[in-house]
Amino acid sequence: MQYFIHVKYSMQITIFILFIELLLSVFTGKYYFRGWVNVDFKSILLLFFIFAILVVYYFVKIKDIPEFFRCKKCHKVYNYVDVKDKDKICPKCGGELQDYKEFEKEEQEKKNKEFKRIDKIERELIEKYKKSKK
Repeated sequence: MQYFIHVKYSMQITIFILFIELLLSVFTGKYYFRGWVNVDFKSILLLFFIFAILVVYYFVKIKDIPEFFRCKKCHKVYNYVDVKDKDKICPKCGGELQDYKEFEKEEQEKKNKEFKRIDKIERELIEKYKKSKK
């Protein structure tokens, strides 16, 4: 599992290096491939397509790797690297693991619903109080 973490950082470094090389080739007219080579249009296009493919792969595949999991049953939080089972099963209790970001979203939605309910009750009480004062 730690492999994906290393892939993430190596992809970032590769994308950065290719971006710098692409900028250098566009502005200086040369790029480095077994020595300095003059740029032709095909090489810039090839370098650009390789860069674009790596960027798309990085943002589609690598960004989807969650950092933490939380067990729905026992509520224990695990690092992605620590979870050996790819089926998202808790090693402690056998419950289903959930991405921690999803858990935080669900908790925030629950809090928002509760705040809306409390706000509604508060408004009703204020209205009743105003009516009783008149």
